[in-house]
Amino acid sequence: MGTFQNALPCDGCGLPASPEHIADRLRRLELSTRFRPVHIGILFVALAPEERPEDDFYGPPESKEFFAAFLEGLQISPLSDGVDSAAAGDATDSAKLVEFQHRGHYLAYLSECPIPAGHEPAAATVARLAPTLLRRIRFNYKPKLIAPLGQELAPLVDILKGANIAPILTQDRGLPLPYPGTGGREWAELFQRAVAAAAPPEYLSPGYDRIRVTASGSDLGAGGKL
Repeated sequence: MGTFQNALPCDGCGLPASPEHIADRLRRLELSTRFRPVHIGILFVALAPEERPEDDFYGPPESKEFFAAFLEGLQISPLSDGVDSAAAGDATDSAKLVEFQHRGHYLAYLSECPIPAGHEPAAATVARLAPTLLRRIRFNYKPKLIAPLGQELAPLVDILKGANIAPILTQDRGLPLPYPGTGGREWAELFQRAVAAAAPPEYLSPGYDRIRVTASGSDLGAGGKL
């Protein structure tokens, strides 16, 4: 532990960083850059990336728990008829990431590095890293919409509204979008309703609830309320 007492904090998570930690962060940034849209439409923000480097969303990941649920919620499945998804493997996952990019979506994190288990409550992480995230959004990402993912980011919604950088995509009552794959099948309906409020019509499948969006507010709710 003493080795890190005088270490400089990591730019991605604000914690003392080893060379290995910095290398892992740079690898994640390199992977995500391959699939970053030129102009970001919806910036999805989660709390932190997966702990294992091989499970990075833009890897594509070995573990499909979040990856599959997230892209299912967006109804992204760019397979041609007759293609065996199991046989296609990583090529199929990369094709899905290309489609994710093509739609103007981008996944970023409040903490760009995994957060050590039990280090601090999520609310403390939000308070500590929100200013850094706001700078990245304002000067780097510049999205049309921001969509926080997961109830642990509830404190971030008010911070984003106060910053007035871009409209915030939420559920009714200003709650963050449900984290993909949580809460049984109900999450998919809530997630799709929220995204349908902002996604271009050509990217909405028949099952989506088409909701008219107005641009006068800073909070676009899944129920069509601003």
